[in-house]
Amino acid sequence: MGEYEWAPRERGWAELFAVAMLGALLYPLRQYRKPRAQRVDGFPLSYYPMFSSRRNDKKLIKYVIAVRHDGSRGYLHYRHLGAGGLNQVRRQLGRAQDEDRVPAWTSALAEKLAAKDELREVRRIEVIEGLFDLDNCLLGHQVRVDEETVLGSADLPRPSGAVPVAELPPGTQPEADPAGPKSVPA
Repeated sequence: MGEYEWAPRERGWAELFAVAMLGALLYPLRQYRKPRAQRVDGFPLSYYPMFSSRRNDKKLIKYVIAVRHDGSRGYLHYRHLGAGGLNQVRRQLGRAQDEDRVPAWTSALAEKLAAKDELREVRRIEVIEGLFDLDNCLLGHQVRVDEETVLGSADLPRPSGAVPVAELPPGTQPEADPAGPKSVPA
């Protein structure tokens, strides 16, 4: 087999490139020598604090619950809440809470949802902040809310021909599901 001969400067450039890559890889480790409060994270030379920092066991998460005519509750899919993906919708909801606009945001959402035919069973929506145990959610696959705080709620405006649940004859109103909320069709 033929052997490859390095050009005079080729080996030097390869060594320089290898040293530069190794330096860039090891450079973020200097952050660990600093006190935690003085550490600075920056792309692309990150020391990945999201993986090395301690996280709380419990987390407050905002979400929207749909209450059906029979009293059962379900999580409302994020695509019904606003434009964009899940994280963008969560930021919109968080911004509404920070600016004390949750009641107005909830009322506007209720009017928008009333026009959707697939949500005709929904009579009310509630914006809730729930305290979740992250270990149970992420490791045990058990979504259980420890505490719930209702931040805002609104009834969905329905056409004049719709009969409110309260006016139905006795015995025709199904009981609420004791197992808790189920998902509302996406």
